[in-house]
Amino acid sequence: MGKVTDYNTWWFLNHGVVHVEIDGVVRYVLEDMLDFSGTTTDLDIKDLQSDSVEQIVERILNIEGAWSIVYYSRKLDKLFIGRDVFGRQSMVFNFHLKAFGCRSQRKCAGEWVEIPFGQVTVFDPMMDQSPTVYSYFESYPEGIMEKYFPKHPPKHVFVHNKDPLLNVSRAIGGRVEVSNAKLLFEKVTDATKVLLRNYNKSHVVVCLSGGVDSTFIAHAVHASVDSDMTIDLVNVAFGSGKKECEKAPDRSRARKALESLRVAYPNRKFRLILVNVDKKTLEQHRTESIALAAEPAVTVLDDSLSCVLWFALRAEGVDSDNMNPVTSPATTCLLGSGADELLAGYARHRTRFEKEKIPRNIAEECENELRRLGSRNGGRDARVASQLNKTIMSPLLEDTVVSWLNSLPVDAKWNLALKRGVGEKQLLREAVKMLGSPYDAPKQAMQFGSRMAKMSNGSKTIKGSDKSPHLAIEDNL
Repeated sequence: MGKVTDYNTWWFLNHGVVHVEIDGVVRYVLEDMLDFSGTTTDLDIKDLQSDSVEQIVERILNIEGAWSIVYYSRKLDKLFIGRDVFGRQSMVFNFHLKAFGCRSQRKCAGEWVEIPFGQVTVFDPMMDQSPTVYSYFESYPEGIMEKYFPKHPPKHVFVHNKDPLLNVSRAIGGRVEVSNAKLLFEKVTDATKVLLRNYNKSHVVVCLSGGVDSTFIAHAVHASVDSDMTIDLVNVAFGSGKKECEKAPDRSRARKALESLRVAYPNRKFRLILVNVDKKTLEQHRTESIALAAEPAVTVLDDSLSCVLWFALRAEGVDSDNMNPVTSPATTCLLGSGADELLAGYARHRTRFEKEKIPRNIAEECENELRRLGSRNGGRDARVASQLNKTIMSPLLEDTVVSWLNSLPVDAKWNLALKRGVGEKQLLREAVKMLGSPYDAPKQAMQFGSRMAKMSNGSKTIKGSDKSPHLAIEDNL
């Protein structure tokens, strides 16, 4: 595990002078300074100090894995800030205050915006000229660039460093094969080993819904860590009591996944932690912690997913074997994020296929998903995790896995002519079947599988893109 995100560092610009606040202590920055958070790749300030602007940018944009960066070059009098191609780390900016950092909650009042994913921005500390954005993307979803350096709109330079992660093959003529399922498991296991290379705790967490994505990750984690490490599988359900929580669809799926894992690996200690959340507990922690971390994310979907993730990462519940209270001591949690984008797992993929009946068109849809991924939940989830001093990792989104999957023929990964629960993510399902776990459950979003949406929204018909009343924060700091 590389250097994790430092949420106690703030950068301020005052009349062209760079200040930094670390753990409440403010000082001038009179020399080169690097604040780099990377899960896969390490970066030393010495690697950057003798380089030109172009060389620094090229070095940063070639970094693999999840990362965010702030680098001040005293020699060049330039700041470099950026996030990885899928936006898995947090970085926010308040342009009125000329303040920026990763942050787990707002340092002060005002409008904070998430800096764009998949780019490095180079700018002068005076902020009186247009910065230059070096980006993997030719364009961004609406609303992202409009608030970024609003007084001096950035110049845009398009780069090709991550094309293998963003371009999905349209080739056909393959088929889903066991050999590729084995290779997928090997690649994800290798990526997980890299992510956990420096992790030395006695427990590690997998957020387990019981669906194929998280079950597959549980298998990969087992293959990646020492035999004496406990794997805590955390399952979250929302309801008025234990009996109601047990009715959540994710709960029964998680129990079945646990059973299959114990059969497959009898010498490994797996512990299923059941987290039951009632309405009072939800409202208390959403107000005190979750809403502050989620900001500037504000939608109903942001609210639902942030709450499920926060309680999963807190990992405070009961042991499914004896129902005794338990809390996982793990500081790192593994997720199955990325499977739907890479392997046509969303309902809209099936809808388009049923309308057009052209398999290669679904590759276009998946490509669009990958290019939008950074605008969704990565930064928000990183901030939510930081509230609890936790780190989240997504092995399926590592460069080696994504580039390989993107290179495969369309019909070597999915077959949407088959029924729901079989054809989408077919390659992943084949791998889970090979590993001996349940593999044919249709996708169910975690806000529904955990019944978070039902508790929060009741019988109201609310769109996920609507602004959530629960994430509204008063500017009274």
